[in-house]
Amino acid sequence: MSSTAARTPAPQPAPHAARVSILMPTHNRAHLIGESIDSALAQSLPPAEIIVVDDGSSDHTVDVIAQFGDPVRYVRQDNAGKSAALNRAIGLARGDCLLVLDDDDLLPPKALAAHVGALAAAPEAGFAYGRFARFSGPGAQASASTDLEPLPTPGERRLLVQLMLCCFLPNPAWMVRREVQLAAGPYRTDLPRGQDYEMILRIARAAPGVYADAVTLYQRKHVGARRTSRGTVVAKDTVAGWIDAERVIFGEIEATWDDAEFRPYDDAAGTSGAEAERLAVLQRAVILFMRKLHAPAERHFARYAALLGDATPGERELEIAGDLLGARYGIGELYEGRHDPGPLGALALPQALRRAMARQLPWRMRELVGSGRLGAAARLLGWGRRALGSDALIGAAGGKLEAYARRARIGAGSGAS
Repeated sequence: MSSTAARTPAPQPAPHAARVSILMPTHNRAHLIGESIDSALAQSLPPAEIIVVDDGSSDHTVDVIAQFGDPVRYVRQDNAGKSAALNRAIGLARGDCLLVLDDDDLLPPKALAAHVGALAAAPEAGFAYGRFARFSGPGAQASASTDLEPLPTPGERRLLVQLMLCCFLPNPAWMVRREVQLAAGPYRTDLPRGQDYEMILRIARAAPGVYADAVTLYQRKHVGARRTSRGTVVAKDTVAGWIDAERVIFGEIEATWDDAEFRPYDDAAGTSGAEAERLAVLQRAVILFMRKLHAPAERHFARYAALLGDATPGERELEIAGDLLGARYGIGELYEGRHDPGPLGALALPQALRRAMARQLPWRMRELVGSGRLGAAARLLGWGRRALGSDALIGAAGGKLEAYARRARIGAGSGAS
């Protein structure tokens, strides 16, 4: 139903199902929020309440919301940012479970039912999460999207660690029990972006999650504006902005979390105490390196080397090390001269581990060569040799890497960037 059409009363929730509060912060999205609310009202398991907190909109948002009548509770506040609006909505919510729906996104019809069903089947879980599909254009086309965010296989590593490796859960893709959200605390108002990432890390640290095994969100892709207590931020998909936000988030994690939070696996079967300690320290080092916190990462790599001593790294250690160059927002600092490879190269790490650390270098090289950035590819190869060693690079990629290197050297000699 469009935002200007006549509204029908909201269906009533099932008598014994968990009561779900849908929380919607909004700012100047009158042209989109009606469609988002329609998707909430069309749920097979109806929400107990929909709370819209208008963060000082100057458009006709209030008129759009008024068309829905009683099914939607509307609250207005002075413009203070998305996090402040979310915190206001959480304080007003009375449901057993909370789900944030952004004012431009859509819920598939069975999203709430999938979350509630997963939580009912796993009473120990504090939150449920599903997959999401990206779309652009009319909301009616959202269900046809094939742009699905990949998820790590549940159980391969602890969910908290999987989330630290990559943020694959935007806010509307998860539902949290109200008591878990309240225990986690309010959303941070000082971050210009990444507030939902910082929050899901806190929630996943506090309580286990359960996979709902469904697409639970259609996420609209476009450019918008967002206000925080530090000012207005244009929410373009700029790599630098996300890198900066994650550096802040993980800098604080590094300062306040202990090694146990980085423990990659739940099971202890076949893992000695010494190996479990090494795994946690190595995982910590890799995550911090991926988040561009190179100095603390290198300190933890040194700790790992000391813990390993003359032992041989196991398969799990090699698997963890293989993520080193897998940062979602690229590794530009390595080939742009902003990271000194010397400290990493000086560590007493075994050859097998160095080969694993170089595992993703070939496709990074291929990406640069394929885009004509031959000089950058040559510099990345140089970084790899100094940080990981030539033998490790050859062991990781063999002839393919040498072929990329030859092309890179030729391109660099001709002045390619």
